[in-house]
Amino acid sequence: MSANDGLLRTFASISQIPKTDAGAWLSCAEKSIEFLKQTVQSDRQILFASGACALIHGVLAPLGNLNPPNQEELSRDFVSLDAAWAIDHVSGGGKPDRVYLSPPLGRQGKSLEDGEKLYFRRFFAGSKRRPIEISQKLVHALDLHFIEERNAYCRLNEDGDLEDVICITEDREGSWTEHVTLVTILTKEFSEYMRLSGMGMVIFFDFTRVDHRSFNGWSGQQTFNRSAPDLFYNGGVMPGHASYVNGRMIVRPSVTMEQIVQARMNARDPASRQYATFKAVDLKTKERIEVSCDPAGLSNYFQPESPLPLQMCPAFFRAEVLHKYKADPEKYELRDRTIHCRGTWSLETYDIDEAGQVHTYLRYLSYLPYREQLYWQSFNEWPNASLSKRAIMTDFKGDFYTEYDGLDSLKRKVYALDETPPPWWVARGEDLFKAVHYPVTTSPAEWSNEILALDQLIVEGFRSKELRTLAKSLGCTVDPAWQSLRLIEECLARKGVDREDARTILAPLRTLRELRNVLKGHAAPEKRRDFERKARAAFGSFRAHFADLATGCDVRWKS
Repeated sequence: MSANDGLLRTFASISQIPKTDAGAWLSCAEKSIEFLKQTVQSDRQILFASGACALIHGVLAPLGNLNPPNQEELSRDFVSLDAAWAIDHVSGGGKPDRVYLSPPLGRQGKSLEDGEKLYFRRFFAGSKRRPIEISQKLVHALDLHFIEERNAYCRLNEDGDLEDVICITEDREGSWTEHVTLVTILTKEFSEYMRLSGMGMVIFFDFTRVDHRSFNGWSGQQTFNRSAPDLFYNGGVMPGHASYVNGRMIVRPSVTMEQIVQARMNARDPASRQYATFKAVDLKTKERIEVSCDPAGLSNYFQPESPLPLQMCPAFFRAEVLHKYKADPEKYELRDRTIHCRGTWSLETYDIDEAGQVHTYLRYLSYLPYREQLYWQSFNEWPNASLSKRAIMTDFKGDFYTEYDGLDSLKRKVYALDETPPPWWVARGEDLFKAVHYPVTTSPAEWSNEILALDQLIVEGFRSKELRTLAKSLGCTVDPAWQSLRLIEECLARKGVDREDARTILAPLRTLRELRNVLKGHAAPEKRRDFERKARAAFGSFRAHFADLATGCDVRWKS
């Protein structure tokens, strides 16, 4: 769904002759002006729009040239759609040849002098494509980037989500009478840009409606002229056959320079930030407290006399708090102890205790956007265990945590293999590394997803074709049905590894592959539930089972 959808439907209704009651529609020439007035007051401003019966084209002009606008001159001018920067060569006139850089609005009148064209449509001989280009000055100033799949110039908002600031819609289905192009921009951002550049927008518009079945040329039409300071146009109506409205509208920035400065000052003012309240443990008194994470209401180790709770007071959360970050690896980078949101915020540390609760500290929660704080608050609960050993060692004792971690060790081995991959290995890539985590909840779906991710990181990295070639070169008679793990076993045996030892080495990988096939394949639901029951019974939790499986793969990898 595009941000332009609502405007597109309305614009199509004024730019395409309807199938019913066309006569009345042809005669209502000035109703199109109401559409222009509404868009100026909406949250999206039209920069360009074209349809079979309508054209809207906005350009910027210095505000000084528009106070007041020279209506006669602007009515005479019209900015060509393909006007662009050019190198011009002039000869004659009794002067030497001259070569100079010509701006897009250079051939217009004084009103548009030093103005700025926003929309460009060029063509290249031999190519049918005429891509839409937007002023790079505008795009760079607003820090926008073109995202092809959204057909929009976007930025990241404070939640790390893509926001369509300049949205482009081209509907080329059906006959030429139904073709529509629409380019819009968020009004707030555009108004600020106009104010900062000292510009206002001159909208050139033309609504010409013709019933080609009965129209034989303009004659006898009823004409009219309208002239307000910032809206002036002329038109004509041949009732039931044709009508036209051609004119200009001036759009001035709706925000002052003082308001722009104040808004940015407010955004930087710590007093304007909001902070959520959390259940936490007071490190000074060991009591359970409910306290805001606002730094102004907390103390630190350099304030031993302060009665306020410490910024490092821990808060605990249900493990499900991590699900959102696991589910969207494109937006969130979930590492072993940190969470990064694309281009915006970071949670600098967290860990998981023996009871399976996620914990972090008030200080780091205060760095999150307020909406993100509220998200964490919704999972907040009193602790069921103490902080993890790792957190105590690194966060309070300031020491390195050196205890063995099977998954971390396994990832390092796969990463080393990726750096110089042999012929039988497909480099796994950064995305796969980021996708593999310990399951943190009791959810079978989360567990099975992590099993799949681990299998993709390891087992799917082996190239069966190259392993088959290697096995043949070692003298093996290869069964065409053998897959990568069986081929590795044969290669190990041919290289002198005891057959039983080779099977032992590959046992964790075969277990991983079997789990993946059952949990994420087409196995019967009862078989999946049986695997889930066995994992819980043998290890107590999916996390413990996964840790044992990753450790087994890592230890065998050493072999």
